[in-house]
Amino acid sequence: FNKNILHQSKLVNYFNGDFANSKIKKDLNNYLKKIKKDKKYSITKKDIILIESIKSDGIEISKKYDGLYEINEFEIPSDIQVMINNNEIGSTLLRIIEVIGQDDLETLDDDTLYFVISALNQLDIDYIRNKILLKVLPLKV
Repeated sequence: FNKNILHQSKLVNYFNGDFANSKIKKDLNNYLKKIKKDKKYSITKKDIILIESIKSDGIEISKKYDGLYEINEFEIPSDIQVMINNNEIGSTLLRIIEVIGQDDLETLDDDTLYFVISALNQLDIDYIRNKILLKVLPLKV
């Protein structure tokens, strides 16, 4: 783990089920407080993926951190968003698999990873989302 980078911090263990909700809320808010103070820290797409996934699980983050990053609502391809809106879980998963294709998850660009995780968050498919996050977020040595 790297305590200086949010998406490589011990918070990744949350997706293993190793954190109580109250502890993850406290730790995430502490990280965000540190990031807000550090003008040199630039929030990456992977940081946003981690934060949004935790928020999708119902963990509340203090409102004072709302302006730390922006979310582009149009990053999910429109055909996939329509399937999500229609609650077509099977079709959406097949389309996501088609997008990933033969690529290794670790080699996906951050934008593709963001839309895949966002789609899984909207569909509330935490098991698959967590497996993907544990594969792509931790620091690889």
